[in-house]
Amino acid sequence: MIALVLQESGRTLAQSQVEFMGVSLADPWFLPLLLLLPLVAWLARERRRAVPARAPMIAQDLPRTWRVRFAWLPLGCEVAALACALFALARPLDGKVHLTSENEGVDIVLLLDRSTSMEQGQEGSGERRFDIAKRAVEDFAVRRMTDREGAADNICLVGFAMFTELLCPFTLDAKAISGVLKDLDVEQRRDLDGTSIGLAVSEAVRLLELSQAKSKVVVILTDGEDTTGLIDPLDSARLAAEKGVRIYAVFAGPRTVTRYDPLTSRRVSIPVRVKLLPALAKVTGARFFHAQDEQELEEAYAEIERLERTPRIEQAQAEHFDLYRVWVLAALLLFSCAQLSRHTWARRTP
Repeated sequence: MIALVLQESGRTLAQSQVEFMGVSLADPWFLPLLLLLPLVAWLARERRRAVPARAPMIAQDLPRTWRVRFAWLPLGCEVAALACALFALARPLDGKVHLTSENEGVDIVLLLDRSTSMEQGQEGSGERRFDIAKRAVEDFAVRRMTDREGAADNICLVGFAMFTELLCPFTLDAKAISGVLKDLDVEQRRDLDGTSIGLAVSEAVRLLELSQAKSKVVVILTDGEDTTGLIDPLDSARLAAEKGVRIYAVFAGPRTVTRYDPLTSRRVSIPVRVKLLPALAKVTGARFFHAQDEQELEEAYAEIERLERTPRIEQAQAEHFDLYRVWVLAALLLFSCAQLSRHTWARRTP
């Protein structure tokens, strides 16, 4: 059995198949043989008892000597040697895994419209459009910061009405974004109400100028056109394109509205024409989404997430070194101790 183990000396690297008691094993199918060791010990003990005594027992009440007390030791060493040999055949391994990973993160600025028009109720549910938008933005941010593939993106949250407000700087903490959105509401002051899309995009580009990421993205969610005229939104989009920033625009609102037609004296449905947001996305090479309900809003952010995946390169190199030599030496040492004992002090013990 030990000879079989020694034949493996040429193999210094191996692949682990299973772990046993914290040790990796390449050939674990030898381990079940360990269950036979109690039977082997019992058979060996019974065989020695069956040997005829060399001299009749004269005194039954003599005190037990140290030889008698330790008569089990040779057999115990033999069983232990056999166990070590079996464990060596299972080929224990000590290995190290070297991982190299190159992650190219995405820095994302989320622009959320806080104008009072976002307070309108959503058709069907009656829930405020702003509350639905907050859930979609939060879900998107959490997914990006807790990527299941192991990468996380920096997220920055900016609210805007007439002016912009940095609600949360770039962070990898999903709880920070969730905490800010939980208590966030629309702009309450009438003198600060409005929809300044051009100013919001300019602020997002300014924040991304300091970013070292190769991929920079702005996702703007609004329910209207620019109403302030503080900065031309297309000029902001062209600046973003020069800086390598892509702008994904999401319009949250119905596709049709009902208007009164004075010619027919009837109410007619008129398609909602959104011109500015598609132009912003086109200038920067991104996409425009029109979401009229919560499901479409979630689908829009899911599509943005799919388009802006985080590329990565991962390499793993595993090294495994055989440890069976230690167990072979232990088996030889135990077996030698057993044989030495049987031919010296334990020679006449039963």
